[in-house]
Amino acid sequence: MVSPGTLTALTALADGSTAEYEPSIDTDTGDVGYPAAERHLNDDDPGAYQVLESLAQREILEKTFVEKVYVCPSCDAEGMQYTTACGGCGSAYTVETELFEHLACGHIAPREEFEVGVEEYVCPGCEAELETLDEVERGTRHVCQDCGSYFETPEHALRCRECSEVFAPEDTIERVLCRYSLTDGGRQWVDAQLAARESVVEMLEERGFEAEADTTVHTDAGDQPVHVYAEDILLDSRIVASIHERPVEADALHLRDVATAVDARPFLITTLGSIGAGVERVAESADMRILSAETDGGLRNDYQVTENARPSQSLMQRIASAVRQP
Repeated sequence: MVSPGTLTALTALADGSTAEYEPSIDTDTGDVGYPAAERHLNDDDPGAYQVLESLAQREILEKTFVEKVYVCPSCDAEGMQYTTACGGCGSAYTVETELFEHLACGHIAPREEFEVGVEEYVCPGCEAELETLDEVERGTRHVCQDCGSYFETPEHALRCRECSEVFAPEDTIERVLCRYSLTDGGRQWVDAQLAARESVVEMLEERGFEAEADTTVHTDAGDQPVHVYAEDILLDSRIVASIHERPVEADALHLRDVATAVDARPFLITTLGSIGAGVERVAESADMRILSAETDGGLRNDYQVTENARPSQSLMQRIASAVRQP
C-alpha cells in the first residue's frame, strides 16, 4: 500500500519540484529527520525514514550513503556526540594532565600537587623538598576526575545529548543515513499510480461527480487522507477510491471504514491486476467496487485473487522487463 502522503512525496520527486530527500541533523538535539519528505506525509504515515527505506527496498527509490549516526540505547535519542571516557568507571570527565613521578620514592601525582610556590616543589608522597626537577620524571597521562584513575589513552565513547549517558560505540544503535532519489523504474511506477488515480477522477467526472485527488475526508475520528473523493450533490451520492499495487484484506477494511464514516461507496483499484485473499469477502459485504488499472491508466472490471504477497511480477518488475526489451 502507498498512502496518499507517500504518493505525494514520490510525485514531488517525479515532477522535479524536489530533487532528492536528504537527511537533516539538528545541531542542538542531534535528531535526524527528512523534513522535505515529512511535509508531504500524513499524520498516520510511519516516520519519513521508515517510508523512504521501504521504498528503497522496493527499488522505487535509490539511496546514496551520506554518513552514520548513533542512537542512544537508553532513551532512543539520535545523533550521539563523540567523546572519550575513563576505562574504569566510564566517566567522560577526563583531563589530559602533566604528571610528576618522584624518582626517590616513586610517588606519582599531577604537577600542581608538587608545586608549593614559584619554582618550588615538594613531593606530596614523602614530603621531600626537590632541589631541581631532575629529581622527577615527567609525563602526560589522562586523569579521570571522578574515580582518579590514570591512563595513557582514554576509551572511545558516545555521549547522549538528551539523557547524558555515555556508552561504548558498540553498545549503541548504529544508523546509516542516506539521501534518496527516484529510480527510472520508480518514476514509471509513480506515473502508473498517478495515471490510475487520474483515470478514476475522469471516470467519476464523466458520471457527473465532482472528484478530487489526494485529499482528505472529515470523519468523527478526524481527517482521513484518501486517494480520490467524489460527490454528486444533486443525487446526494459520494465515492471514496483507494489505489494500491495489490490490495490486501487490511486495505479493503480500511477503505470500508473510511467510506462508511462519510456515507460513501468504496472503490478499490489495483494497479497490478490482482487482489489478496479476503478482499472479495469485504467487498461483497461493503458494496465495494473493485477495478484493475492498466499501466496506461485505463480501467477494467476483471482482476485475479492470489494468496501470495507477490504472486506474479510486481508492477516494478513489469516496468523493468519492458525497459529491458529492445
